[in-house]
Amino acid sequence: MTDQPSTDQPAGELSRRSILRASVTGATAAVAGGLGAGAAFASPAAAPVPLPAATGPYAVGTRTFHLVDDRRKDPFAPTATPRELMIQVWYAAAGTRGPQRARYLTAGLEPVVEQRFELPQGSLGSVRTGAWQDAPVHPRLRRAPVVFFGPGRQDPAATGTAFAQDLASHGYVVIGVNHTYDGPTQFPDGRIVPQNPATGDQAMLRTYSDVRAADLSFVLDVVTGQRTTRLPAEITGALRHTGVGVFGHSLGGSAAAEVLRTDPRFTAGACLDGALQTDAAQTGLKQPFLLFTEPMELPTWSDFMAHHTAWGRRMVLSGARHYSFNDLAALGVGLRLDQVWTAERYAKFFGTAEGRRSQAVTGDYVRAFFDHWLRGRATTSPSLDVPDAAYPEITIGWTSGS
Repeated sequence: MTDQPSTDQPAGELSRRSILRASVTGATAAVAGGLGAGAAFASPAAAPVPLPAATGPYAVGTRTFHLVDDRRKDPFAPTATPRELMIQVWYAAAGTRGPQRARYLTAGLEPVVEQRFELPQGSLGSVRTGAWQDAPVHPRLRRAPVVFFGPGRQDPAATGTAFAQDLASHGYVVIGVNHTYDGPTQFPDGRIVPQNPATGDQAMLRTYSDVRAADLSFVLDVVTGQRTTRLPAEITGALRHTGVGVFGHSLGGSAAAEVLRTDPRFTAGACLDGALQTDAAQTGLKQPFLLFTEPMELPTWSDFMAHHTAWGRRMVLSGARHYSFNDLAALGVGLRLDQVWTAERYAKFFGTAEGRRSQAVTGDYVRAFFDHWLRGRATTSPSLDVPDAAYPEITIGWTSGS
């Protein structure tokens, strides 16, 4: 059996171990065959479903960018073409006048993701973000710490929107990377590239993790002005280019560990319930690393904890399952998936933990981690060192360094 907790395949009658694979199977083939097809279930016009509100003092803006890496051929493309990526940037905004609220997903990706997760048709179009599309950058945003986010295998970067909005509301700049072919991507010219099929092959998962790490390094090159492609000066002028953070869900967490191992510009990272398809599992890392997991054990976690001697922590979220660690946890409540899915399927995705609370607790710990390592702040709550009475569902399962 594979050693990957994942989201790569949400199918109804999977064993507990199977649902924790790096690739969830399911509707991928159907999506690839008909991108305009409806999702598995039809539903009436859905009421708005807001993402969790950001907790910081700033309004949040967001922009998307199309990047082309002319130094790499895309290893997954059917023909030899440069690697293309779509990224989404969240940041503190100057205000909310004028711009429109940002969509959760592009119109072309909504049915793709709905079908993958067997969501009611149109449900993701009802999701309301808290960010303003193309809003001006806040004039006081200077030397802002940068944090990258990577989604789970077969997922778009938008599945980390709640985390990104919350960090941005506290003055971070967050860059979500859509890893083309690995997850679904829509480009500005309308092209939709669906996610590749699910896989449990460890060598293939390692390839995906490695390519993701190379994607992250390339995007950081763009951010720091080392490529001909540039982001707007309004954004890059607000950034601090040293001390870059990275975190991700599932395979995104593996890629976070791999890019920390291979690119010293990344200085702190976190993995949200992902098996580590990287040599870092056997060597540890030189940088601080946070494992935030459900209550189970994986060999790559055990290996990593045995070899990592720098600062490290493992936080275990009681009652959680693999999708307790991204937007789907909170959206599952708003979309009433407990009524749409079978009880067994719902439990396999979210366990017994309440989804909005799972997402909030995860986000609080991620922000405390980056506050400490990118801003040098002594965190009071949630504590990264001792059990915290305000977070009784969290157990500290491992510590390294101080």
